[in-house]
Amino acid sequence: MADGQATELVQQATLLSQTQVMPWRVVYLETVASRYASPRIRRALAHALQEAEQAGAEVLRLSLEIDSASRVVSTIVQQAQSVRATHILLGNLAMGRRYWFNTGERISDFAETLMAYLPHTRVHIMASPGPREGPQRYLELASETTAAPLGRQAIGRVVGVLALSTALCALIAPYLHPINLSLIYMGGVFYIALRHGLKAALLAVLLAVLLFDWIFVEPRWSLKPTDPEYFFTFLITLGVGLAVSRLASQSRQAALQALVMAQHSQSLSLLSQSLARAMTPQQITHAVTSSIDRDLGAQASLILLDADGRLPLTGDDLTMVRRAERVLRGETLALACQGFILAAGGTPLGVLLVDGLPARHQGAGDLHLLQAYANQAAVAIERCRYAQRSEQAAIAAETERIRNTLLAGISHDFRTPLTAIIGAASAVLSQGSVITLEQRNALAQTVLDQATRLQSLTSDLLDMARLQEGRVRLTPEWCPAEDLVLDARAAVAGALDHHVLEFDFDPDDVVWCDATLLVQALANLLLNASQHSPAGSRIQLRIALTPGWWTLSVHDEGPGLSAGSEREVFQKFYRGPQGGGQGTGLGLAICDVVARLHGGRIEAHNDHGAVFELTLPQPEGKPELEEALHG
Repeated sequence: MADGQATELVQQATLLSQTQVMPWRVVYLETVASRYASPRIRRALAHALQEAEQAGAEVLRLSLEIDSASRVVSTIVQQAQSVRATHILLGNLAMGRRYWFNTGERISDFAETLMAYLPHTRVHIMASPGPREGPQRYLELASETTAAPLGRQAIGRVVGVLALSTALCALIAPYLHPINLSLIYMGGVFYIALRHGLKAALLAVLLAVLLFDWIFVEPRWSLKPTDPEYFFTFLITLGVGLAVSRLASQSRQAALQALVMAQHSQSLSLLSQSLARAMTPQQITHAVTSSIDRDLGAQASLILLDADGRLPLTGDDLTMVRRAERVLRGETLALACQGFILAAGGTPLGVLLVDGLPARHQGAGDLHLLQAYANQAAVAIERCRYAQRSEQAAIAAETERIRNTLLAGISHDFRTPLTAIIGAASAVLSQGSVITLEQRNALAQTVLDQATRLQSLTSDLLDMARLQEGRVRLTPEWCPAEDLVLDARAAVAGALDHHVLEFDFDPDDVVWCDATLLVQALANLLLNASQHSPAGSRIQLRIALTPGWWTLSVHDEGPGLSAGSEREVFQKFYRGPQGGGQGTGLGLAICDVVARLHGGRIEAHNDHGAVFELTLPQPEGKPELEEALHG
């Protein structure tokens, strides 16, 4: 409602739903008065409804053509009962209806009525900013039930209305001709027809004619009028009363049918919102079954066909599977047990089974609603399956791309050293008698170098496989930084012979890591720096400690990283444009895995050359160096 409290209500409801972890619904009732609200309030209302949708609420927009308190409150009760609400949050400002003393009705004035009709629901009233004005009014809810058999309440209301009409006729009888008094009775009959339908209206017409004849037609207190013209009056009155009753009853039935259609539209809208958030068949099943339970009071289940279009043989009740088979064959089930085929594009996807459908919901309108539920469920399932197929296709394409990259990288890296080994060995075998000792030694050195390269590549592949498959168990401990650096330098000593290695760290620093993995990562960083920087250039190694972290960086004086490749260099078999044929393309990828195993990260950037920074967590309270060395 346009009462200016929409935003506050949505915020409070969001907090309540988050605190108690429950779904919630926002019902916007647009009354006649709210349509003339100021632009500021309408903008605030639109913002509040948008905020509710973003917070995960179901939003209903209802238009009330009758601006009455009883209609508003009865709508609130209907909505609360339809979802079995446990909490209701209401504003405390006026609804917009004004009287001659310039006070408006407040929703909070009907709190007792709400609590009487919803005994198991907690009603929260958000206080208004100003003092309350006007008396409290507790109005009776307008009846919205469908046509029912003539009961005590209807008979009592007929008697009461006719008694009131008779009393009014008695007051004005001295001033009007008796024939005019029949119009007062017709007004009462019209009221009864609107409230209780055709049966009560017919009873009211007959009783009205009898009372009019008995009390106001001469001779009074007799059913034998002396003037024959009254017989014609009775017939006209009876005919008009019957016509009015019939028209009023038809109007009432049309209004009820329109209300039912509006409720069906709201139910489909809510189901659409739920299905839009459903991403799996289980979520779709839950959305559909809960909607049917909420709206029709029946138990529902979805039985989906497998990829081959067959019903499941396990996992479901065999009785339900047999019923689903009957539905697929076009057979009809009992009224209380309905079945609907889920089909999209003419292809069956499953069956919706509904059990325990109440008799009042076995009409054509409710069956059409269930068929609409089945159609929406079919569309959602088809969308879910297409999404799964698209995801599987994307995974397959990515897997194929990675496989091709892996094969290309391995074949290239293995082919080059194998070709060199084969060439050197063939030269020794075919020309062993004519080549000199120096040439023989050079060929042997070539074989050794290329075999070493093959061993390195194989070792890197095995290390990468072990790290990614989780077969490496991380065993961190306090390690002296100097020992880690010396071990890594020794592992790649030959590659650093033509470079100047500079250190910048405190020899007494102690860091937290898995020594074996960290030495391997540092050796790979040093080897990468030596391969991508010119001979004679400097390679700087720094270690810095900060609260909770420690950082190891390697800085070379090479050409640096190409633009946009700062993260790409950590992919398997990646070689930069300056890399040439050096390296296996796995060293930096191994460093990335080692960083993630430690719960840290590795980054790369340019600073007059390439800089690689490995940042790992460092627990508080590091031990002294002597303690680290002696356990």
